Amino acid sequence: MRITTFFLLIFTGILAGCNSKGEPVEFTKACDQANEKKVIELTGFIRDKGGVFCSNIGGGRLECGFTLTTQLGEETGVKAEIEQGTGANTVEKLPSGFKKEDIRIHDNNGDIIALSDKVKLTGKMSIGPNSTPCFMQVTKIEK
Repeated sequence: MRITTFFLLIFTGILAGCNSKGEPVEFTKACDQANEKKVIELTGFIRDKGGVFCSNIGGGRLECGFTLTTQLGEETGVKAEIEQGTGANTVEKLPSGFKKEDIRIHDNNGDIIALSDKVKLTGKMSIGPNSTPCFMQVTKIEK
C-alpha cells in the first residue's frame, strides 16, 4: 500500500510538471528583477543566432541555449535554455557543424516545430543583478 501511494505521488508530480502553467508576462518586462525564480510564459520566435551551446553546468539537466525574440529576424531577446532530448519540450542533440534545418525542437505534444513558428514558452526565470544575465529554463513549448 505504501509503495502504491509513493508511486502515485511521484506520477502526480510528473504530470503536474508537464502541465506547468506560468504567469503571462509582457516580453519587455521578462527580465525585471521581480520575475526572478518565477515561472512565466513568453510568446515569440526561437532563434539559434548562428550557434548553439549545450551544457549541464552544475550537473543539472543538459540544456541548449537559444534566444526568444518578438519578431522573426530580430537580434535581441530573452535567452531560452531548452533541455536536450527526444521527447516533448526538448531539442534533439545537434550534429557537429549543424545547419538550421538540423535543429529539431519538440513542442509539448512531441511534434517538431519550425524556427519560423510563433511559440509560447513556459519556464523558470533566472535574473542577475541589473537584469544580467537573464534567461528562462524552459519547461513547456507550445505552438
